Amino acid sequence: MTDQLIDGDTFVFLHAHPDDEAIFTGGTIALLSASGARVVVVFATSGELGLGAGPGLGDTRRTEARDACAVLGVERVVFLDHHDTGLAVDRRDQPWGAFAGVTVEAAAEQLADILREEGASGLVTYDAGGVYGHPDHVQAHAVGGEAAARAGLGTWYEVTVDREYLHFVDAHVAAMAGGSAAGLSGADAVGATSVEISTMIDVRPVLASKLGAIAAHRSQVPDDPTFGSGDGFADVYGYEWFIRHGTPTALDALAPAARVGASQSVAGAPGRG
Repeated sequence: MTDQLIDGDTFVFLHAHPDDEAIFTGGTIALLSASGARVVVVFATSGELGLGAGPGLGDTRRTEARDACAVLGVERVVFLDHHDTGLAVDRRDQPWGAFAGVTVEAAAEQLADILREEGASGLVTYDAGGVYGHPDHVQAHAVGGEAAARAGLGTWYEVTVDREYLHFVDAHVAAMAGGSAAGLSGADAVGATSVEISTMIDVRPVLASKLGAIAAHRSQVPDDPTFGSGDGFADVYGYEWFIRHGTPTALDALAPAARVGASQSVAGAPGRG
């Protein structure tokens, strides 16, 4: 890895758990890296409550995350060391140090320090509903918006899925996960409507890298990194969607011109969640 900034662009991605970076933004990360941008991935937790939860899973998932990020060309991986919240409805059942229970201000200052240190051009985290309602994703949305403000960052993005597009393809893993998280965070539906999305990126040219990064999370996707989509993987996971706050950046330059919206600030943002 090198600390030399190429073209002056550095993008920081805040994700809740290892494997989220590959599923929701793997193609965009690979394209940014290939274009010469520096990419930093920040994980709020180590995913300790994922499949096969038990002693040592967090360490395993950290290793998998680094392997996946290497496939995508990520130059720096950071863990904020909060605990995976899981899907417990009652906060009293959540583990000590759960990310969803940390104050937004404290976690945002952790992230803002990284944004300042890196001289970030843009930040990416989840939409207000956490894409599908996981409490850690919803928290990351709030933390990301606050961190961007604290660091004086001009542009940040919410990664989402286009729920209207997904009506026409096989089920996305976000839709499947949404059933498990239903009612936990107040999310009305998975993802966003097409009109809310400012930037759609066609990641099919780097789909092999995205699939390889997903597959690197062996403890969570041991059998089928296509999540059952098989030959339809390109249709379901070949596009990635974002809601931009601020002016366009190099990330928008990856998208077809027709799908890059005007500079916008969605009502209530930052921190719509």
